Amino acid sequence: MIDYIFLFISLFFIAGQFSINKVYQKRFVRTFGDMLFFPFVTGAVNLTFFFLIGLVFFGGLPAFSSFSLAMSAASAVVFTSAALVGILVMKYGNMAAYSVFMMLGGMLLPYFYGLAFLSEEISAARVAGLLILICALPCSVIVPKEKRTEKKKGAGRMYYLLCACIFLISGMAGIISKAHAVNSASVPAANYAFFLYIWLTVINGSAFLIFRLRQKKPETAEPEAVIRPRAVLTAAAYAISAGMGFLLTLIPASNVPAVVLFPFVSGGTIVLSAVAARIFFGEKVSKPAAAAIVMSIAGTLLFLF
Repeated sequence: MIDYIFLFISLFFIAGQFSINKVYQKRFVRTFGDMLFFPFVTGAVNLTFFFLIGLVFFGGLPAFSSFSLAMSAASAVVFTSAALVGILVMKYGNMAAYSVFMMLGGMLLPYFYGLAFLSEEISAARVAGLLILICALPCSVIVPKEKRTEKKKGAGRMYYLLCACIFLISGMAGIISKAHAVNSASVPAANYAFFLYIWLTVINGSAFLIFRLRQKKPETAEPEAVIRPRAVLTAAAYAISAGMGFLLTLIPASNVPAVVLFPFVSGGTIVLSAVAARIFFGEKVSKPAAAAIVMSIAGTLLFLF
């Protein structure tokens, strides 16, 4: 019972990431440097967080594995891409559709990977679930006819392209995690997270520093948003939300079957993200988007069978 309580709480942290991402995009993103700063702070804060977790619960620094170090570097590149593309998605479209593409990408593509390379089982229910989920994706970005004349940036080609990108990026992140988890040379998940956040801090910190050094600005230009304390706190809040969401799904992972855990997290996150988008940002859920959410939940639940 306690495992499912942890999973339920994790939904709020995972869904919270989408809301915090949108807040950062709306209030602080002015330059590419502002975008690079976001994953840099995420990496630095969670690096500290998981170091303390390792110190308290494992007695010191994480175990070392060259395989895990290499895989975590690949994950860091993918996670950085996801953070940057996610900020752009929030600029051009709504949060509910973004969560559908991100969560389903992280579910469907690793499942296809498992079928192709890990000899995982397939069932009639999961085939039906796949078809429903595939149909849900285009529904989530359909703009109702009566709103096409309004100035909706989400209706543009850029938004559709970004949604496709976040689907593929999220799927790639899931594939890398799955490939790491099934390899005998891998370290435990908490240690792997520590390596991941080291890479995120180094890669994004270096990119941000290079951008700032090469940037030429007039002396009268307004300071970049990233130097504002509120921008730092918002990025740090995202990091804590992401870290807690990961930790609270990691704890019950050994007791809850994967075919139960991931559908529960995916479906719950999609619903909570849509609710948060409505409450905090006034985003109205259109009939096609609502249908996509219902289809996503139904298709995800079929993976339990």
